[in-house]
Amino acid sequence: MDPAPSLDALRRFFEEALAARKATGPLSRDARVALALDEGPARFGMENGRPAVRPGEEPDPDFTLSLPAAAVARLTGGAPADVGEMGIRFFELVLSRDPALKVRIRIHASTARLVAHGYLGVLARGGFRVALWLLGKGIRDPKGAIDRLRGR
Repeated sequence: MDPAPSLDALRRFFEEALAARKATGPLSRDARVALALDEGPARFGMENGRPAVRPGEEPDPDFTLSLPAAAVARLTGGAPADVGEMGIRFFELVLSRDPALKVRIRIHASTARLVAHGYLGVLARGGFRVALWLLGKGIRDPKGAIDRLRGR
């Protein structure tokens, strides 16, 4: 059995899915995310302008994503048609009430650092489709999305 199925699935997803590569385009080389996977810690960042998922701790993350194996499978299963579909898939997991699917986000960075590292650009790449979906959930603007993720 593969000892790191979620790590491998995320690595393949960010290397191969066109929507994932497009979504991460606005991220700076300083963007860094800690990943709490069922099989242990991992990290996401940009290397040479491309998304990279690696095993191990991230010492100074912008935020931490806790991703149960079922959530990773749902996120990475089948290539999303576009960035908007990928964004909605992700936010559905964030809002899920099912503990097996629930993605938890713990933000460590200031809003200024999140903006500087390009995360609002990622949100913007989701376009009108994601904006409408977020509006339907009561999130009216990017700052509102960040505040909601912070639990405010």
